[in-house]
Amino acid sequence: MGISGQSGGDWSDIASIRAEWPQSCLDRDVDRRGFRQAVALYERDDYASMMRCAQLFAAALAHSLYGQGILQGDDLVNTIYQTLFCSLFRPPDGKTFADSARRAARLALTIMRENGLQPPRYGGSLDFFEPTLANGFILLSVAIAPVDQPLRGDLEGFFAVPPSPAVGSLPNPETDRLSRTVNRVHDALQEAEAGDTASSLLTAGLALTLQGDLEGALAKQSEAARLGSVQAMAEAAQLARDLGRAEESRFWEQSAAEAGHPVCMYNVGVDVLNSGDTKTAAQWFRRAAEAGQAEGFASLTQLADNAGDEAGERYWARLGAEAGQTFCMSQHGLHLVLDAGQDIPALRRAREFLEQAADRGDVQAMAMAANVNRMLNDPARGQRFVSLVVQSGNTKWIDLLRRYGLL
Repeated sequence: MGISGQSGGDWSDIASIRAEWPQSCLDRDVDRRGFRQAVALYERDDYASMMRCAQLFAAALAHSLYGQGILQGDDLVNTIYQTLFCSLFRPPDGKTFADSARRAARLALTIMRENGLQPPRYGGSLDFFEPTLANGFILLSVAIAPVDQPLRGDLEGFFAVPPSPAVGSLPNPETDRLSRTVNRVHDALQEAEAGDTASSLLTAGLALTLQGDLEGALAKQSEAARLGSVQAMAEAAQLARDLGRAEESRFWEQSAAEAGHPVCMYNVGVDVLNSGDTKTAAQWFRRAAEAGQAEGFASLTQLADNAGDEAGERYWARLGAEAGQTFCMSQHGLHLVLDAGQDIPALRRAREFLEQAADRGDVQAMAMAANVNRMLNDPARGQRFVSLVVQSGNTKWIDLLRRYGLL
């Protein structure tokens, strides 16, 4: 099967990948900053953010094509996975595989191969990608397929190409590092837990989704879900929703939530909250948060605030901030400022949370970051956040900056 590049080249040939990521277009300092931005943005569970993350992560990975890269050890391993995950993030229409996402995926697959990080079935040494991306490999094959035959990418042939000596190498992986990495892997592409039959159905459903056959995909995912695949339940819920089958969608969402799927637990919490049952909604949000869906912390923070529970609001905001949830980082940073007084270390810690939230688009955090930098006698650093507030056009926070004397 073909793995040809758009110019007639071979995507398994590293020269074709380098042509897409020329060394002259890479900047180590800029791409390091971009990598940090992507790490912060990665928690945002929306398509636009994931596409942006894919490009930022890929730019950092691309340095490894030309010898010693800027990512090493766990950072390199995790960034390969994150780039692949972002590239495969479900698009609004359920089927688009953007050119930029394919380009990023090709690069990540190349760096994976060059470091022997592909699954054992493809000749690699690490198997943690196997359970987490196994169902995505059929989609990733599209990234290396001929332009006119998107389902004919040959991953086996791609991974059979020997590594290039010029590519930056990764130290031999250690078991404890792999365990930590496995614990951080996102749940959205988990392999079906019910066995080979369910896993095959799930993979077939994903392929049909890519082709735009949502009816066929739903049939496959429903069958896999009945065999016990939690991920198939979640996929079936989304497909049924896209097809306008609200009752069927709710059934599979509830099933996935009860089986422990973090995103579905959160979605059930939203549905329950909309029905007016705040107490049960909070229970679902807490379960989702504890399972790794950080948005649960944001909802718990807001519910506590709505109830006038200041201690609870602070508690959930802190946990959410530590988990990297933007709204919680903004709220926790605000609490730290209110409690800090003139305590310089405390203000610096508040600034850390606020600046990260501000860079993700939280206007309250922008205004507070500007003010904290004023309190820390660093107006030059704070000016960037003043500009962000002004650019936002939010009159509430622009007026606050005027009261602070920053405008």
